[in-house]
Amino acid sequence: MFRNRQSQFKDRLKDFQEIVEKFRLKGATSSERAMTIEEIGLPPVFKEMMSRRLGRSGIIIEVNGKYYLSEVRLKEVRDTRRRNGGSEVPVK
Repeated sequence: MFRNRQSQFKDRLKDFQEIVEKFRLKGATSSERAMTIEEIGLPPVFKEMMSRRLGRSGIIIEVNGKYYLSEVRLKEVRDTRRRNGGSEVPVK
């Protein structure tokens, strides 16, 4: 059971890192450069992810049906998790 949770965590972390990289590659890192899910090339499940932890984290921000990555918020969340002894930011 523990191994299964660890595997799920690693999968979510990998998914999160891939999403962040897509935003960076497309340049969707500010409200002025926000893009649709299709323009960024995100999977259809992205909207569901935004209704959960990913959306609540404030790392990905939605503006009028378009999305962008907040590098500032990503750094804040990662710094907080590191200070508290956690690992990278997973996504459900």
